[in-house]
Amino acid sequence: MAKDIVDVAIGELGYTEQGENRTKYGAWYGMNGAAWCHMFVSWCADQAGVSTSVVPKTASCSNGISFYKNKGKFQYRGKYTPKRADIIYFRNGGHVGIVEKVSGNTVHTVEGNSSDKVKRKSYSLNDSNITGYGVPAYTNLNSSSSGASKASKTELQYLKSILKKKKPVKTVIEGEIEGSYDLPAGETEVIIKNGDNMFSLPVKDGMKVVWERKGTPGKLTFEAEYNKEFKTTEGNPVLLIVDGRKFFYGFIFKQSRTKDGWISYTVYDQLRYLKNKDTYVYKNKTADQVIKALAKRFNLKCGKLPDTSYKMSAAENDVELFTMIQNILDNTLMSKNQLYVLYDKCGSIQLSNVNSMKVDACLVDADTAEDYAYETSIDSDVYNQIKLVYENKTKGTYDLFVAKHTKNINKWGVLQYLEKIDTPDIGKLKAKAYLKLYNKKSRTLTIKNQIGSTKVIAGSMIPVMLNLGDIQVANYMMVEKVTHIFQNRRHTMDLIVSGGDFSG
Repeated sequence: MAKDIVDVAIGELGYTEQGENRTKYGAWYGMNGAAWCHMFVSWCADQAGVSTSVVPKTASCSNGISFYKNKGKFQYRGKYTPKRADIIYFRNGGHVGIVEKVSGNTVHTVEGNSSDKVKRKSYSLNDSNITGYGVPAYTNLNSSSSGASKASKTELQYLKSILKKKKPVKTVIEGEIEGSYDLPAGETEVIIKNGDNMFSLPVKDGMKVVWERKGTPGKLTFEAEYNKEFKTTEGNPVLLIVDGRKFFYGFIFKQSRTKDGWISYTVYDQLRYLKNKDTYVYKNKTADQVIKALAKRFNLKCGKLPDTSYKMSAAENDVELFTMIQNILDNTLMSKNQLYVLYDKCGSIQLSNVNSMKVDACLVDADTAEDYAYETSIDSDVYNQIKLVYENKTKGTYDLFVAKHTKNINKWGVLQYLEKIDTPDIGKLKAKAYLKLYNKKSRTLTIKNQIGSTKVIAGSMIPVMLNLGDIQVANYMMVEKVTHIFQNRRHTMDLIVSGGDFSG
């Protein structure tokens, strides 16, 4: 989906001035070295494609306030509840920021020139430092009407699917799974290529490979003693072979040397290059087509990419490639109810439907796992009352859509989720769907020192049979994160799994 001014601002978090008020925003505006809080706001609007008739191009907060007052678009503190993408002004024109969201009585902002950097900040809506808000007349936050309509239809379809869904029928596991106890030998070999020189590097015990399911490259870490015969440098390709099978392929990104002669290596697979930012506009493409196009642009090697069938259009501006890909994969999930996992298979970018990623030869039970950590909580992302608010400008009122679960309120107290919505059409449906999703205590499960398997990656579906005390687990669960550990010729795994009532 196309980015709006808030998305652009969030992408700048952490940016720090390079000298006394010297920034890329000032350079863009033509006043580098001057106070840059409003130049940051104007720059974000420009990057999001917002007209200067909507958000002014100015370096002066006072001019910004006058701009909105002249248009009848300025609202004073206490007389208006701000919304996402409003422009917030402080101290009668002394500072400015962009409203990210409002939760309860708190407004959350993204601001430039806050302690010399771009930062997130939060204020009470009654904070006396707030003068008021410029209320830009955005057009669907920079999305085309047809695109916005399609997005709304997709969201509507997704909400209906949540409410229609009965409690998932778990794939119950009974008895033993044949072949699930193949003990790994734990034999490893690290091969590095530096120019024309290829060699097998002797490494210290304790090598690790980590894969996560979303937005993170695969990572290999190990240590080796310095040897002038085995010269390495950043960018060298590295191949890890485990028990005679190619297991991980990547490139050296970091080397850390110590006084005693040891070098610590950090190696990432191809997905590391998806952390690059770029601008990409596309029409009617599927996720696999988007991935192929981005891979070609950045010289990445692709392998099996199945047709994901769902097509969408987007204008991605100054966005991480990871985010671009995840956006269309999320929309594919909402529209088609199909979950895909992106990963690098030993030097080849792959995309797989989770339904095809079952690994029966890795049973997790009391015998194969040394330990586990199981936690239940209502402390985070658990809500038994949903309140959605729509500002009805025609009537001059606020329309409320509330869904609550009295039984759990009596047990836990009121745990309320509040959100401002842009359209009342799906308010009631959305409140019910949110309640169904969040009105349950969260459960997390981490498996420790599980017998290793070279077939397990993030996204794999593995059988789990454990008595956790308050529940008995006997079904397939998804691997959200896996850490493969190779020590003393022993291959083990630490796993974070999800599925059913378990979150990753």
